Amino acid sequence: MISKESSSIIKYTKLIMIPLTTISIVTLLNILGLSLRQVIVLSIFTLEMIGIILYWELKLAFAIAGVFLLFLLGALNIEYFAKFIYIDVLLFLLCMMIVVKYLEDRGFFEIMIFYLTSKVRNAHILLVSLMLMTALLSSLVGVITAALFMIPIILKLTLRYHVNSIPFILMVVFAANVGSGATPVGSPVGIMFALRVGLSFSEFIRWSAPISYFSLVVITLYCFKLFSRDLRELNERMKLVRGPHSSPELSINRGEVLKCALLMTGIIISIAFHHDIEEFLELERGTALIISAMGGAFIVLFMERRRVRDVIEAGVDWYTLLFFAFLFASVGALEHVGIDEVLSRSILSVCGEDPVQLLVLISWSCGILSAFLDNVLVVAFFISVIRELQAMGVNVYSLWWGTLFAATYFGNATIIASTANIVAVSMLESRRAGRVTFIQWAKYGFIASAISLLAALALLYVQIM
Repeated sequence: MISKESSSIIKYTKLIMIPLTTISIVTLLNILGLSLRQVIVLSIFTLEMIGIILYWELKLAFAIAGVFLLFLLGALNIEYFAKFIYIDVLLFLLCMMIVVKYLEDRGFFEIMIFYLTSKVRNAHILLVSLMLMTALLSSLVGVITAALFMIPIILKLTLRYHVNSIPFILMVVFAANVGSGATPVGSPVGIMFALRVGLSFSEFIRWSAPISYFSLVVITLYCFKLFSRDLRELNERMKLVRGPHSSPELSINRGEVLKCALLMTGIIISIAFHHDIEEFLELERGTALIISAMGGAFIVLFMERRRVRDVIEAGVDWYTLLFFAFLFASVGALEHVGIDEVLSRSILSVCGEDPVQLLVLISWSCGILSAFLDNVLVVAFFISVIRELQAMGVNVYSLWWGTLFAATYFGNATIIASTANIVAVSMLESRRAGRVTFIQWAKYGFIASAISLLAALALLYVQIM
């Protein structure tokens, strides 16, 4: 327990850190010779980010405060705010949330997982199956949904056999974050690369999916080595307890399962062929992706027409969407005043046009920042930086993939690096199955992030260079 005195010290330390850090950044920026407008915008952005890091539960409030100050000081206006909030990304996420909510309510994922895991009696095979299933689920319906469905299964398993839940929670969450980069719909980061950069589903399948699942193998081997004692303990207890270890038999409505399967398959197929659809119908790039999600949302709302309001209110995470909107606007302000151009020129002066140096510097910079800031925010900024490099004549194709891998894989580095991590820790504590500290998670997470990114960049280098 933290004493009242210690709690007060932490509270006042946080309050002092915000202005001190901001003043330090302002001083540094003035030394570097940035313009007054750039200094103002970067100072506000720094203030916003420090507030979000220190007061995570108030992240939306600080995101709004940052945009408020940008408006107040003339660094942002309504026109640029509307331009920078990435309405296409937000619309896609909103529609997919409605679809996922429908599938969740019908127990579709739970039924699918139940049949895949109910016959396995070996702990190592079971964990391989669960990690693979988590990665697949994450790549198809999103990392948060994968965590919401897989974490309860892991907790039921570990509590049933009275083993430490933490190692198995970490394994599944690591798999979810790595798997989320395999397709453009696995995370908001992937959606941004599909809609804002124009990477197609087929390009993800060609480049990202093989590397993601290769990295998953690396992560699995790392976890099996790291948590070998826990796996042996689970394996021994599974052999001692007779009878099926899985969840109780589920009540299955075959008609509902068929509807869910058809809906999910239809959306995945339309997303997979979105580039061909756009060419055939002569649509702008990225349009078919949004149409796929909107079509799925329409079908769900039509089938649930008697409870449309309930589906929208319960299914759409408005808090997260608003947070993303204000974060995107803050990053857009950096782009508006030319911060991305300044950073791009600095990177080019350090690395030249050497593709290996550029790939290493940008990927690792993005990864380390993603460990402490929201990876969507980091990627939004790095997209603008890489575009500046592209405008300067640099071949940036490998940089898109390096940034994607860095942002998603370093989601494993700390508790706050990915929403899936926060969901997992909350479930672990609410069921009184254990408690993970920031340091404890980072001790395992940074190594997992580093080795998976190293594996991904090595495989990317072999193919592209």
